[in-house]
Amino acid sequence: MEILAHLKTDPTIHLKLNKWMHDSRWNNVRLKEGITNEFGSHVYENLELDFEDNPATDYREKGDCLRLASTHLDLLTVDKRAFYIMAIEIATAIDGQISEDDKESWLSVKEFKNRHEDILSMSYEQANEMSLEEIPFMDDVRDPVWEEDDRRNEEYIKIHGEVELDEEEDE
Repeated sequence: MEILAHLKTDPTIHLKLNKWMHDSRWNNVRLKEGITNEFGSHVYENLELDFEDNPATDYREKGDCLRLASTHLDLLTVDKRAFYIMAIEIATAIDGQISEDDKESWLSVKEFKNRHEDILSMSYEQANEMSLEEIPFMDDVRDPVWEEDDRRNEEYIKIHGEVELDEEEDE
């Protein structure tokens, strides 16, 4: 999600809600079968606000937009609600617009609120209850970039073989 802004400073905001601090049931939540890394699961969600030209985009994106990003593509309802509220608050404060489709189209704050009224109208408690029901079905973080990196490493090894270090280099 991008927010169109023309700011002189370089803000960076990283937000994380420790769900278990507000509801102890998150301490013993059941994850999807096969997920062994709780830190890669939806129990942990980070929301980050940064300019496009930053480490999260490997400095590939240039522009005047702020980028609001999350750890996962599919969010729990409680995190989605927080994400939407953050986008609305920031866009309102800077008189900006919001894009959800990689800057193909832009929504006013009012249009964005109308589009996501179903989630924004929920209380935190309602969103939290729904998320406790959703979490057993959510996949963990496995960024497609890592799959591509693994594939390239395998190709390299097929062509060049495994890297062999001299024992003297190790010392």
